[in-house]
Amino acid sequence: MLKVVPKITAVNYDIHPTDTARVKSPHYKDNEHYAHHAECEWVLPDEDESSDAPLPGETELQTRTRLAKRQLTSVIDIFVPPTQPEQPVVRPPQAVPGNEDEAGPNRQRGDGDAEGTRTDRKHRSGDLRELVDYYHDTREALKDLFPEVTINVTGRGEIPLRSYFKKVAWAKPDTAGYVYSGGGRIERREGSGFVFRFFDKVADKEAFLQVSDEVMTQHRSRRYVNELLDQARVVRYFTFYFLGTFAYHEASDTMIAEVTDLRCLAIDLGPLKS
Repeated sequence: MLKVVPKITAVNYDIHPTDTARVKSPHYKDNEHYAHHAECEWVLPDEDESSDAPLPGETELQTRTRLAKRQLTSVIDIFVPPTQPEQPVVRPPQAVPGNEDEAGPNRQRGDGDAEGTRTDRKHRSGDLRELVDYYHDTREALKDLFPEVTINVTGRGEIPLRSYFKKVAWAKPDTAGYVYSGGGRIERREGSGFVFRFFDKVADKEAFLQVSDEVMTQHRSRRYVNELLDQARVVRYFTFYFLGTFAYHEASDTMIAEVTDLRCLAIDLGPLKS
């Protein structure tokens, strides 16, 4: 037991109080008037990444990069590409009056892709949209330090963030392990599905991305994707980001990337038509 009962002054930046909140692990704020229990799980050790001082073995450039990342509203340390089939939405059981405790433990926060406990200091995500936003925010905020930012990709290990993103023009047939991106327009709709034509070519062949009617009707994000595609009449082009590969189709003499999971697709709207 502590001699003086401490005043609790904790913060949790997993839930941002504002759009411009600085990212930091959940922790107790330093308070010189109170002490922590020796085994308090919320104490950040001196060598923790929240320190302004260089970490053991850290170069000056790495220190600058780590400190600069505090400007970001979100940080992804570990990216887990979606590999398991999407689970259907399960509504939590409703509490019976007078028996609320039965429903309480069933409530969980998160999308199911994150792993670990509240004391984890690494943010894990399997959301491609979140990763794309993090990529753009980091490149804009860190500028010359952007090449130093790394990310741990499940199945690949720790790599530079910028090397995980590759323009469609630089894609090679049957090569996975990247987030491919490129601008283009909707070629046609096939039921609820669609075919997207990229402006750039792959291996000197016209390049397309295809999502079947079956895929579009089975995934939870289908309405969101359809709302974006409906903007084709007012925007000059789209930018597509996807996880997958281009395969050569001899019949059409084209390169086609088939997306079978909408979680592996992110779409940005281009400028409005004049």
